[in-house]
Amino acid sequence: MLAVAAKEGVFFLWKGQGQRWHRLGPTLPGKMIMAMATDAERRTVYVSSYKEGVFRTADYGQTWEDITHDLPFTDVRALAVSPHDPHTVYAGTEPPGVFVRREDEPHWTECGNLRQHPKAKEWSFPVPPRVPHVRTLEVSPRDPRVLYAGIEVGSFLISHDGGEHWEAAEGIGHDIHRLIIHPARPERLIVATGDDTPPYKQLGGFGIYRSDDGGRSWRQANDGLDFRTYCEDAIAFHPGNPDVLFLAAADGIPPRWASMSKLAVGVLTGHVYFLSPSKLRRRKGADVVLFRSHNAGERWEPIMNGLPERLFDMVWALDAGPADGGVGVYFGTTGGDIYATDDQGASWHKIAEGLKGISHLKVLGDRQ
Repeated sequence: MLAVAAKEGVFFLWKGQGQRWHRLGPTLPGKMIMAMATDAERRTVYVSSYKEGVFRTADYGQTWEDITHDLPFTDVRALAVSPHDPHTVYAGTEPPGVFVRREDEPHWTECGNLRQHPKAKEWSFPVPPRVPHVRTLEVSPRDPRVLYAGIEVGSFLISHDGGEHWEAAEGIGHDIHRLIIHPARPERLIVATGDDTPPYKQLGGFGIYRSDDGGRSWRQANDGLDFRTYCEDAIAFHPGNPDVLFLAAADGIPPRWASMSKLAVGVLTGHVYFLSPSKLRRRKGADVVLFRSHNAGERWEPIMNGLPERLFDMVWALDAGPADGGVGVYFGTTGGDIYATDDQGASWHKIAEGLKGISHLKVLGDRQ
């Protein structure tokens, strides 16, 4: 089963008999979904809606509970569920902040104060109103006190004391979009970035970064990506073999995909939706390619069999998880299509269309 956030709300998709996929939704209609997370069992789904806080469902969207309560900043851009406790949820906000909510204490507590961080004055965002935010947030599967937060645009932050203190990592790009942590080797971190923008432009950060020591040192892992090094959230481990990675990456930053005057731009979110292919300056659009790595990013190879020669629309959402006794990999495009593979990318097929503006996708457990 899949949870999918799109322009019209949150949808739930599940496979019926044969190859037919069924759809429930939109649930939370009209909500602009900014973040999505699930617990370790892939049963409970958490989402945030623009300036409306955090919601959760444990029944595949039939009912949603608003758990925002006393959260001081309701513009939540990142969510994470602790792998150590499914009732402990973290929220990353705009302006930058990290907050935690525990089931036995159903209120939100701030983890330190990122706005007072020594690097905070350097952080910004290239789209008006240019306020930085926590874009990605994770808890180490080895130690619940170790937290990671990525600022868009600014710093990759690490805490070893549950968020009371944060240190900024060096040697990594600054346009931080997505962190994933190797489940069997938690010291291995993989971060997807965009392209560094001022004031970091001269540093030239872009693409994928890898750390094998918990974020103390970093190196780029772009071999095989060629010029497609603009990455959003679309990166995932193979759940049965986390040395295998799947990635969707685009050719250049969003302004290169088309003239900005010809785009419908979600200025508040940074999401970009194409209005009309005929009006594009660059007719290949985002020119996204799907990649796979068998060695944790040391080398990437394209996996496009069954896909259009050029993926015009951007891919923000990709996930991998259990499917039909094996493993399925799924991704959604801003144009509204969802593709799937059950052979690790050897071939793809379309399972849904018409879900315009897909921004998040998570594989869930089997529907009960």
